[in-house]
Amino acid sequence: MSITELIVDLLKQDLSAPRVMLEQVVNYLHDRFEAPSAELEDFFAKKFSKLEDYEVDLAFSPQYTPGWQERLAFIPILGPHHLTADQVAQVKQQLVDAQLITRFKAPDSGVEVSAPVHEVFIERYVNLLKLDQPLAEAVYQTILTQVPEASHNEVNLLAREEVWQSEIRQQTLMAFLKTFHARHSFSTQKVSYLTNFMRTYRPGSLLDLERQFDSLIDSCRKDMENVAGRGFHDEYLKALNTGNSLTKGSEHDIWDHYRQMMDHAEQLKLDYQQLPEFAPEIWQQASLQKAI
Repeated sequence: MSITELIVDLLKQDLSAPRVMLEQVVNYLHDRFEAPSAELEDFFAKKFSKLEDYEVDLAFSPQYTPGWQERLAFIPILGPHHLTADQVAQVKQQLVDAQLITRFKAPDSGVEVSAPVHEVFIERYVNLLKLDQPLAEAVYQTILTQVPEASHNEVNLLAREEVWQSEIRQQTLMAFLKTFHARHSFSTQKVSYLTNFMRTYRPGSLLDLERQFDSLIDSCRKDMENVAGRGFHDEYLKALNTGNSLTKGSEHDIWDHYRQMMDHAEQLKLDYQQLPEFAPEIWQQASLQKAI
């Protein structure tokens, strides 16, 4: 079977799999369409087919947002490859033509009802899988040779993120992977943290990273000393604390989060300091680019 055929088969399974309705979806249907969970069957029988596409998306988008594990399942199929825009469009059309059916179950009432897999569900789910995001051949080969086999798929997925799409960023990723391997310091968590770090701080050069690691470590240390009564710039901390202020009982979570951020930054800084030794060509290239 071709890659696209394998992907379509897996998508058919994913999209038609029974789903327990999320509480936010149930609440939205109740508030927007006067459809309590006990009357789901009536809603799908009489109202669902009459909804505009944007209404379907607003109501059910949380239900069809693939998470990390859902995206990861496609990596063994893709390997070093990606789909073209035309292939993605063909995949979507095949799924629409298949007229898939799913089952929704209300979390509170126990009501279960069959429903068609709407074209909006397909469009959203396939788009968010980002099957058309490429993986550079050099990065793929680095993953194969420098990353433990058990972590190949996870790093493959992380390396497809938009932040790693430029050649300079790919060189940075490969330099770290080579250094992790040489220092026996690899962890998928570190690669994930590095990905988020690059996305947040957007360094202009590989040579900027140590300064930015130091800046993050410094900022975390200061905030840890003054947790109580402070606002939060970090998105995770904002989510933990309603109104961007400290809530009772959350101090431990906040300290733990800062500590983890610092630990990862400090570990990456140690790896970074060894890049000239274990990735000399990439380091030299970055130095020349900086000089120019």
